[in-house]
Amino acid sequence: MNTLPLSVRLRRAFFIALILAVWAPFKIAWEQSIERQQDLLRYRGITVTPQLRDQLGQGMTIGLLSGMRSIVADLEWLNLEVAWEHQQWFRMGGIINLCTSLQPRSITFWDIGGWQLAWNASVDAYWDVNDHDPLRRLKFSRFWIQKGLDIYLRGLAVNPERYLLWSHTGLLYQMRLKDYKMAAYYYDQARQRSDAPVYLERFPAIMLQKAGDDQGAYEAWQALWHRLTPQEKTMKEHWPSHPTLLEIRRLEDKLSIPKEKRVFPN
Repeated sequence: MNTLPLSVRLRRAFFIALILAVWAPFKIAWEQSIERQQDLLRYRGITVTPQLRDQLGQGMTIGLLSGMRSIVADLEWLNLEVAWEHQQWFRMGGIINLCTSLQPRSITFWDIGGWQLAWNASVDAYWDVNDHDPLRRLKFSRFWIQKGLDIYLRGLAVNPERYLLWSHTGLLYQMRLKDYKMAAYYYDQARQRSDAPVYLERFPAIMLQKAGDDQGAYEAWQALWHRLTPQEKTMKEHWPSHPTLLEIRRLEDKLSIPKEKRVFPN
């Protein structure tokens, strides 16, 4: 009986072990990827925790595991109006968190949720006739504003490409927190999105002016002017009362910008 020399058998065993050592990590990673995809197909990306089951109930949980995530979220969202009518703000916060977890790519849930807490809940807390302590009412009002802001920021983390949440976060800083510098930042982010309306172009400069930052406002107006096409500039030059032109000229005078550095030297 012919047997291979020991040295040959050792080399063969070495090469087999080497192949297995190289292949094993790729095989494990591949199997884990398949497992994650199976979980995604089964649960639609939702981690079904005991807390989530308790909140949804048996019927809704079955619907969720059957792949009807959007339907479950829409049905739960209907409870938001009931919570609003009864001014059940903590319950409303729970509904918003649940629906945004189920449908994180739905801008509507984030937008209406943030608005309900930062405006409706906070205003109700501020004018609560059952609380005669104005400082406590102010504290609770600020609490709900912050909760609304948290909703917007979490929504932005998963929907950064859409303008609406950027814009409404800017509106919150402008109207509810009176922080015009932060409002300018979020409006500036909003106007850079591909779906942003044209009117947002002026908002960063306006907010910087309200913040008392004349230099920053001038730079923002100047940047807006330079973003215009030659045709747009020609049209606006024939419209002397346009806000962009008026503010640039006014700030150039106020800041004593040297004539040679002005957008409009004449």
